[in-house]
Amino acid sequence: MLRAVTIIMSAVCLTAPLAAAPVRAGDELAISAVQAERVGIETSPLEQQPAPAGLSFPGRITVPPDRTRLMNAQLGGRVERLLVRTDAVVKAGDVLAEIQSPALASAQSEFLVAFNKERLLKTNLDREEQLAPYGAVPRKQVIVTQSEYDQARATAAERRAALLHVGMTEAAIDRLTATQKLDPKLTLIAPIDGVVLDSATMPGQTVEALALIFKLAQLSPLWAEVQVPALRAEDFAVGARVTLKGHDCIGRVVSIGSSVEPTSQTVIVRAQFDEPDTDLRPGQMIEAQIASTASGKTEWRVRTGAMVRRGPEAYVFVQTDTGFVATPVKVREELPAFAVVSGSFRGDERIVVRGVAALKGAWQGLGGVE
Repeated sequence: MLRAVTIIMSAVCLTAPLAAAPVRAGDELAISAVQAERVGIETSPLEQQPAPAGLSFPGRITVPPDRTRLMNAQLGGRVERLLVRTDAVVKAGDVLAEIQSPALASAQSEFLVAFNKERLLKTNLDREEQLAPYGAVPRKQVIVTQSEYDQARATAAERRAALLHVGMTEAAIDRLTATQKLDPKLTLIAPIDGVVLDSATMPGQTVEALALIFKLAQLSPLWAEVQVPALRAEDFAVGARVTLKGHDCIGRVVSIGSSVEPTSQTVIVRAQFDEPDTDLRPGQMIEAQIASTASGKTEWRVRTGAMVRRGPEAYVFVQTDTGFVATPVKVREELPAFAVVSGSFRGDERIVVRGVAALKGAWQGLGGVE
């Protein structure tokens, strides 16, 4: 502790007046070996860390949003039958479930009332239009009937659209109008080819309107959502090659997140695999290797305490024959003990690892080492 205090006091005593002008990056701080030793400045060789061709990061397999479908009960009712189970492969048009729904019967009844009224008014309108030229029916009556018919036709079309929305087909609606018999059986039909990822109900269960019954997905293509440290995100570009450890498939980066996860300080890089391995499943944790745009460029490892900041920029002090030069670096990855940086280095430089505070003070114009 006494030695540390002595070094700090020496640094304070050996500084010039506070009015000294700040030194720009790249300008040399002329300090002799004796002065450097007096204020406790120590240097160490710059440690090279070549950037690998691909960097590995953890991730998770997901299904692209446009490849999933949520099958909901459009109306409330009781689940009568589930015709498929979790992990079942289904084809578009397959019946997945049947639900007895009083609400469906009510919607069918409303449609039939509107449909029959439309048909009746159409008959009346046709008769009146035939009699009107002979004066048997006033023209005003024809206009009133025409208005009532137009309204009834619009109401029937609205009720038909409501039945289509809850899952009835055009053929089923035509049977309803032909038989005039209510059928409260609501069927869920697969809209896509895919796999049942989840089945949320059981036969006999009463469900509310819009309750989830099935989740369907197409498992090709798949996404890998890779967690990349925020400082590394700029090393990658859309279209970059992506491989998965232990799997024989190749993907490409389709998006790079624009926000940072606050806790882990990572960015989500999404890669798409058009022909994924059959053993890849949604939710599976994987290790992904992404080809970097910085491949082949040399990177360097420096102690965290060896860097100084000026605003958003980072610098290290490089030793010269007559002093030290503040050299800008680009931080690629920052860990508690060290940081990985890139910069304009030959590779044989020595950088300051102790006594950085004294040099920083001189560099910022707080005084010079004497």
